[in-house]
Amino acid sequence: MKKWLSVLLILTFMLAIAACSGNNNGNNTNTGTNGGKASNTPKETEAAAEENFKDGKYTTPITLSTVWGLNQNGSVFKEGESIEDNVHTRLIKERLGIDIKYDWVVTNTNDAYKTKLRLMLSSGEKMPDVVVYRGDLETVNMLIDSNQFMPVGDLVDKYANETYKAGLELDPTIWLPISRDGEKMALPILDYAYNGDHVMWVRQDWLDKLGLKAPTTIAELETVMDAFTNQDPDGDGQKNTIGLATGFKNGFANWMTDIGFVFGAYGSVPGQWNLTADGTLEHGSVNPATKNALSKLNEWMNKGYISKDSALFDETKGSELFTKGEAGIIFGPNWLPAWPFPDLKNNVPGASYKAYGVPAGPDGTIGSQGGNPPANGYIFINKDSKNPEAILHYYNWFFDNLANPQPGSEFEKGFAEGYDYATLPDGSITADIAKYPDLFPGLKDQTAPPLYYTLTYEGARIPTLYADTHVKLAGGAEPVTPYEKQEFNTRLKENTDAMKVVMDQVSIRKKNYYMGPLTETMQSKNELLNKLLNETYSKIIYGQQPIDSFDEMVENWKKSGGEQITKEVNDWYNSVK
Repeated sequence: MKKWLSVLLILTFMLAIAACSGNNNGNNTNTGTNGGKASNTPKETEAAAEENFKDGKYTTPITLSTVWGLNQNGSVFKEGESIEDNVHTRLIKERLGIDIKYDWVVTNTNDAYKTKLRLMLSSGEKMPDVVVYRGDLETVNMLIDSNQFMPVGDLVDKYANETYKAGLELDPTIWLPISRDGEKMALPILDYAYNGDHVMWVRQDWLDKLGLKAPTTIAELETVMDAFTNQDPDGDGQKNTIGLATGFKNGFANWMTDIGFVFGAYGSVPGQWNLTADGTLEHGSVNPATKNALSKLNEWMNKGYISKDSALFDETKGSELFTKGEAGIIFGPNWLPAWPFPDLKNNVPGASYKAYGVPAGPDGTIGSQGGNPPANGYIFINKDSKNPEAILHYYNWFFDNLANPQPGSEFEKGFAEGYDYATLPDGSITADIAKYPDLFPGLKDQTAPPLYYTLTYEGARIPTLYADTHVKLAGGAEPVTPYEKQEFNTRLKENTDAMKVVMDQVSIRKKNYYMGPLTETMQSKNELLNKLLNETYSKIIYGQQPIDSFDEMVENWKKSGGEQITKEVNDWYNSVK
């Protein structure tokens, strides 16, 4: 981590002014690491902002500038609308007095948004009031190190509502990736807790046809995979199926098509920093137990249980093995029935699937990545913003109105009629645009949920709400609140049941204990070390190198920077635990 420069004497006067502004008690100063500016706004500016914001709205509208990358979910607009002018931007201006302006917008394919941000950073170009980023920590670090954004701790204390604060307090380590010298340098965007944790999805129709039970151990999994590979489960008379859909082009513990569970069955999780018995952090990819997992994967490759093209497939491409009806098992989150599993229904009429728990290893060990703080992205606030508190007023509004709307409230049915929902003559609501196209004027084929236009990606999410709701519904309870009804009406039962499987197995989740910034050695050695790990893993799995080459790789990993990185990671951990 780059060391911050000492505050120059010439900034002493600025610090003295900043000391006049306070947090909740009005007299706390915070000098931070943002070029010597306090994280609080100057007293005059803060007082003016408070005077201008009355009854939940800026009496004199203010402008909040930002930049944006159009993602797939948020790029469907009604005729005549765009990301710059739509039902969301108009409503926010009407209700909050905030006029959102976009300095630039790109279609976010091939990381176009990240690329443009990095070009701005490298050229020293002035950033807008707010920059939102969801993605790699390297870019997060670059944004922090640009010295253009302010600490946010005092803003949270003063302006965040209780719902947002409660979500942040669920896991204090949520701040670690974005903290510098004790300062919180960005606002975490809250996500649903455990929403990315894995279950084992199995073709239930294949199990039933072959008279098999869902596997609970690695040994039982092998029996099922053998049957799926060799007993013609699709009934076409050809040997064209495999046991497990995998894709490890991007690594060996992925968000979908995961094989990290194999490593977890032997006591480690690759690609992350795990807590050892002696209280230190260890990179899971070099744990000796990894050899057993690699040996097992090599065995599965030789027996045809996994695709010979797995090393060429990323998560999405690997999932097609399942959705095309070629593979009978895939590991991934609870929400795969929403995407990409509809493709399975289209490709294989009559196919059925079900979620089961992650299987145990030979000694009963079960391990799967997950349980990390419920954050999915960050909001950076420009230290020169005239209204740094505005984004918190904005986020608060979504927590108050749309995160968990109550019966009878304005947004109980959705964000905007004709966009994300429509009301049928009997009073029920629908999002079926194919069946009711006239109820969604200006749209074709797809609804346009405005929450995906928001500066926080999905409006606002209360971390505990999703899991609690689905566990309740899976137990047979009737939905009561609008949120519960929406989840009940829009999620498949398989999705709901899968979330209960996640929560029933919550103790197996293996948290990544290093969430700090890239260390000094990581910045120069990560690419080399990751290449060394991934190439060795792949060659062992494909039988191109003997299993004992793992030991030689570990020694090379340590000598090439891994040992120093391990020291740096543990120094960080000891400083924050």
